[in-house]
Amino acid sequence: MTGVLPYLTILYYLIVIVFFFSILLRNKHPLKTQSYLLVLVLLPVLGIIIYLFFGVDTRKRKLFSRKAIADQKLLQAWSRYYADFLSKSKSDLVELLQDKWRIPFLSWRNSFAPLFLQNTITILNNGEEKYPVLFEKLQTAKHHIHIEYYIITEGKIFNRVCEILEQKAREGVEVRLIYDGYGSRKLKNKTLRRLAKAGVQTGEYNSVLFPRFANRLNFRTHRKIVVIDGKTAFTGGINLADNYVNGKRKWPKRPKMWRDVHCMIEGDACYSLQLLFFLDWYFVRNIALNIGPPYFPPENNEGTSPTLIVGSEPDSDSPNIMETYFQLISLAQKELFIATPYFIPNESIITALKTTAKSGIRVVLMLPQESDSFIVSAASYTYLGELIESDVEIHLYQKGMLHAKTIIVDGEVASVGTANMDYRSFDSNAEVNAIIIDEEVAGKIKADFEKDLEDSYRLSLTEWEDRPIAQKLIGSMARLIAPLL
Repeated sequence: MTGVLPYLTILYYLIVIVFFFSILLRNKHPLKTQSYLLVLVLLPVLGIIIYLFFGVDTRKRKLFSRKAIADQKLLQAWSRYYADFLSKSKSDLVELLQDKWRIPFLSWRNSFAPLFLQNTITILNNGEEKYPVLFEKLQTAKHHIHIEYYIITEGKIFNRVCEILEQKAREGVEVRLIYDGYGSRKLKNKTLRRLAKAGVQTGEYNSVLFPRFANRLNFRTHRKIVVIDGKTAFTGGINLADNYVNGKRKWPKRPKMWRDVHCMIEGDACYSLQLLFFLDWYFVRNIALNIGPPYFPPENNEGTSPTLIVGSEPDSDSPNIMETYFQLISLAQKELFIATPYFIPNESIITALKTTAKSGIRVVLMLPQESDSFIVSAASYTYLGELIESDVEIHLYQKGMLHAKTIIVDGEVASVGTANMDYRSFDSNAEVNAIIIDEEVAGKIKADFEKDLEDSYRLSLTEWEDRPIAQKLIGSMARLIAPLL
């Protein structure tokens, strides 16, 4: 054994050198590159394992190679189907949207996501408001139900959903369900067999071989999508689990209050959510669904809320969500309200927030005081000092876990969705946000935000600077690997 040890040592260092240059030559994300190199140097063996699990792009390319071809075909069909959007000139949109015309132009350029004008938007706060409406709408389905969630856990909520899905499938309604392989890892095979027996089609997004070791934490579907008959849809931050119903939480060490925001969309914007589901359905089942009726029924909604759906994909080179967030921050003329549970921003977002606040615009960032992720919370805290120095108001929500992902610009434009303000949502996950250009809807979300401010306190620069040295050290160490969180 002693004679073999020198050769093993040489082999080990050769592997480290190969990985070192492999990481160095990626060039795409400098901060991620620095973080991986740091982990590799400080934790050699563990660093290699972390890089294999989280950083190897070859697995990503192999995983999504088939999906990319199908996506291209679906998007071509989609762009032909909605070619009338392209006929709208910039002057038409400027007249319609005034200074907000850039929002739909960016979304179309990035992901063929058009602005749909005829929508009715209902804001649903917390699980108590969302689930009863969801159950009611599911029972109205006549042709199809499409569901995609990051987290689905066994319990009363999902049992009720299963009952409705089974009933509808037996009635001849097409029912399809996508669940994430990691987020829904506790979903029982018995439940899936029960659904299949009733005629419900299911698909697992990016299965996890060893859930306990989480070897595929990257490339998740973090989306929460429900589409019913192509006419009604839901999206936002609330998953399918009993823990999202306040008063019924079973986590003794977690916050008792779970503050979240969801929205119901009735109208043409459902088409964009339908498209995202189609893309993911092909990925998980290798089955292409057709663009057009009956999945995309003729427009029949008289709502007046212009809405566009912005999606991001793990295999996309365009950071759609991040660029949309950057644009919304930059568009603010009077005030900007942001709520996010996890705040690990890149330099672009940090600069946009600081520049906006320094320009005399009120910028309010609300974060949870008590988070469900210690290391993310520790890293998040390190970013707050420079924001406070730039006149960004930092408010820490004290009533429980703030899980909402909302942005309100000047009380006129609002974003509700699944994407956190962090690297994982920007680069690694499938996400979706609804951008609503409507004063009434944005005003409702703003009013709810201001109520949440009453359950928060404003963090001062003095308090941030005077935090214990141990907290500073932990935060600084967590920030070193922030791009990997």
